[in-house]
Amino acid sequence: MFLKKNGLVEKIRETPLTLGDISEDVFGGISTGNIFLHKVGFPGKNDPQAMFMCEGLCVAVNIEPELVYPYVSGTLAGKFAVRSSPYGFMLPYEFSGSGVRKACRVIPPSELQEKYPLAYYQVMDFKKLFHHDASPLDSADYYSVRGRKVMEYLNTPKIIINEGYRLQAAYDPTGNHVFREGCGIVLKDPEKYLYVTAVLNSPLAKLFPSLCKNEMSYPVSLTPAVLKRFPIAFPKDRRVENLVSTLSSYLIYLHGQQYAAKEAENSGWLDELTELTGFYEELANLLVMDTYLGKDTSLRFLEILEENIHPFAGGMEFENDGSLLAAMHCIKQKLLGTCDFEKCRLDVGLPDLLSFP
Repeated sequence: MFLKKNGLVEKIRETPLTLGDISEDVFGGISTGNIFLHKVGFPGKNDPQAMFMCEGLCVAVNIEPELVYPYVSGTLAGKFAVRSSPYGFMLPYEFSGSGVRKACRVIPPSELQEKYPLAYYQVMDFKKLFHHDASPLDSADYYSVRGRKVMEYLNTPKIIINEGYRLQAAYDPTGNHVFREGCGIVLKDPEKYLYVTAVLNSPLAKLFPSLCKNEMSYPVSLTPAVLKRFPIAFPKDRRVENLVSTLSSYLIYLHGQQYAAKEAENSGWLDELTELTGFYEELANLLVMDTYLGKDTSLRFLEILEENIHPFAGGMEFENDGSLLAAMHCIKQKLLGTCDFEKCRLDVGLPDLLSFP
């Protein structure tokens, strides 16, 4: 097993293309010395009059909602789908531009007081209660944050990478999530997001530390410089890439449903979703690993998948949850009932890869 793993590492290391090559930018998260000032609990969804909760003060606070963005917390950032935390992140900034990269500026105290008085008084209250300082705000340094690229790429689609026991990648199609830990990835070609998300969640994520080890570049915390070295291989056959992208869209939806089931503490629903997710994840991994190992995917296997795996018309967001899950169950049963499907799936031999620690 050890030699086999080393052989795979060497084979994958030969991949000429890297994540850095196909990315517009790879960047770290945001940082601030006053995290409790910026991190606020979202109000109740069913109560429009409910106020935000300041985590540090444990009291309700009023903040203009246009300054608060969904927040991704550390290793809970999610796999395939972004898993937002119960908190939002207040950014007293203004943004301009409609391109991939926006211009941003911190709102000075006088302007903040005039345009966003609720946020201004929240800053003043925090300053007084936490730092015992009631002096007037004469600089935006007190509430500004570091990590401008997160803000410059706000509302730009991106992949958010977080690091637990292995890499996990979540696709943020709206690009409006703020994160502190991990890295953000903006690709040059927006059509590649689904495929690259599947690659970053494949068994390659387990092998990535070994790929970096010889270069002495894999620190305790993942950095943009290290992540840029992640090898990226695209299939020679465009049909394979399309299938992986479609499967990735299924998995983004299914993982999002799993997060909802966990929050609702619905174990029966969660078990059903976990089984369905595992099935589609294995199919995506089979195709990805065939690509990286230079194997031609069985034509019969491709034929079976192409007959059954299709993008949902209008996109996932326009479909009813019940009808989507029913359709995915139906697709699974059709695949399992198709002649040669199990033989094709077993011929790829993915379980050995998945068994690596």
